[in-house]
Amino acid sequence: MNRSILLCPPVFYDVIYSINPWMQGEDVDKPIAMQQWFQLKNILSHLGANVKLIDQDPNLPDMVFTANAGTVRGADVVLSNFKHPQRQAESQHFAQWFYNEGYNVHRLPPSAAFEGCGDTVIANELLIGGYGFRSDLKALRMTAEILDLDLLPLKLSDPNFYHLDTCFTLLRPDLALYYPGAFSSYTISKLKKHMELIPVSPEAANKFVCNSIVCGNVIIMPAGNDAVADELENYGIQARLIDTSEYLKSGGSLQCMALWI
Repeated sequence: MNRSILLCPPVFYDVIYSINPWMQGEDVDKPIAMQQWFQLKNILSHLGANVKLIDQDPNLPDMVFTANAGTVRGADVVLSNFKHPQRQAESQHFAQWFYNEGYNVHRLPPSAAFEGCGDTVIANELLIGGYGFRSDLKALRMTAEILDLDLLPLKLSDPNFYHLDTCFTLLRPDLALYYPGAFSSYTISKLKKHMELIPVSPEAANKFVCNSIVCGNVIIMPAGNDAVADELENYGIQARLIDTSEYLKSGGSLQCMALWI
């Protein structure tokens, strides 16, 4: 593997506001948060990913969740338009980073809410996009057009799973892990036309098992999901489990913290 992945060291990570049901004002143990982040970074490097870093703004505690920066395909990136004011200033920092790296940076109209790979994943020529809480359907359509992809839009139905990456992990183009309770039966039927789906229990979903990072035949998964890890061995997928307790306090976990670029 020689793909690149963007991380943000959690120097100023904290929970100081609430923009999703998980953010209950729990105190963040910052040394442990940093330790958990370094474990992720080290595993990614060991697996052969080219880890790139962006510095965190002291006033943007959620900037550590780089998946929300935008959606990248090749040399093109569609930047996010964050729904909540608390995160909107992140976009300029990410824009500058992508400009400096030589990307073609695309911006959507301000009226189109869009939160990048929090709500999108690319499978071959298909953009799988979640909408309903943080990203708008029109934003997904514009993003698919800019990136020259076909769109498979999925409406999210549970506010606890407000981003697609909280309830869906693409394991391979033809295989995905998902939480059925986050989608309507109609939405699930659309997905099943494109891939095999492995359902997870509400207990596993609440441990953010669907917020995992896939690196080849390895999945980096939040701790406490041993049963799902064992099941994935039947598909030839090996799991590495990481405690992400400090990031769950913000309604995020591993996939939120990494952006494939």
